[in-house]
Amino acid sequence: MSAIIIGGNECMGRTYRDLCAKYNITARAIPLKKGSFANQLGNPNYIFVCMDTVSHPLVISAQKEAKKHGAQLVRLRRGSVSTLERELIRVTAQA
Repeated sequence: MSAIIIGGNECMGRTYRDLCAKYNITARAIPLKKGSFANQLGNPNYIFVCMDTVSHPLVISAQKEAKKHGAQLVRLRRGSVSTLERELIRVTAQA
């Protein structure tokens, strides 16, 4: 499985990727606050959006890209590691 993490803290990118690897998910962190990321997506299974650090138009863009790629959009209230881990546990239990 693969995932894209949009938003969050820039210096936490490596921590996000390591945490996803713990759950056998290949992840890429994109610490955007606004702008376009469509050319950076690839074909992920999950798109995690850290709602506290991204703009509203970026969330809408993420929804469109998730629908286009058939990925599940997961909204994280915060960009913390514990929030991401809780959602990783939830999505891996469903798979």
